[in-house]
Amino acid sequence: MSQTASLQSLESLLETFLDRVVFLKEKKLNVLDGINRLDDIGAMVNSGTDVTDDIGNWFAEHNKWLSDRTLKDTELNRITGMLSKIKREIKIDADSSMAHQKISSEIDRWNSKKEHTAPIIKLKRPPETVTPEPVLTPNSDTISLFVKRLSKMTALFMDYSNSKNHILSVLEDLLQKASTETSKDALILSAFIIYYLKQNGYKVEPYVRKLKEAETLYKKGMF
Repeated sequence: MSQTASLQSLESLLETFLDRVVFLKEKKLNVLDGINRLDDIGAMVNSGTDVTDDIGNWFAEHNKWLSDRTLKDTELNRITGMLSKIKREIKIDADSSMAHQKISSEIDRWNSKKEHTAPIIKLKRPPETVTPEPVLTPNSDTISLFVKRLSKMTALFMDYSNSKNHILSVLEDLLQKASTETSKDALILSAFIIYYLKQNGYKVEPYVRKLKEAETLYKKGMF
């Protein structure tokens, strides 16, 4: 394979990886926005505001979360807690209006989903063991191994980008992790990001130097 073809292949893989990261980030932000909106509605209820239309619109926009399993258990529990509080505050009972009765029915439906989530089991964490890297051979399923690596790096990127406003801040932290913890995932992800930044006109020479230093430390840590 020519160098040009190799670069094109790497660029395609990087774009796929970054597209998935962006998708997951947008999905997470959408959930956070919906939870914040519900929190605002709860505050409106406390101030005596009629939130019938607001809560109805919220259900119409976010009911798909229950069918497509968008929410984590912690997020669902937080939402059902807010909804239960709203139900108590607006005092929905048998004499309430049809609109309020419908809201009550929807809140009960969300709460029923919560009841069917798996219980949280706390297990004592065993001593950490180092999982050996798979040895690549001509018979290895290299595609599956690479997909698993991309999945791990996507999760790593999500963890490090949560509180950041710029990808350079993420890169700095990942390079630090690669150096201090000799993390292979952080090392590879840093290289991906540096390549991405270079393709978009950033001056990456300082980061390339840090990457080489981290790679040297990683190799030393292997022996």
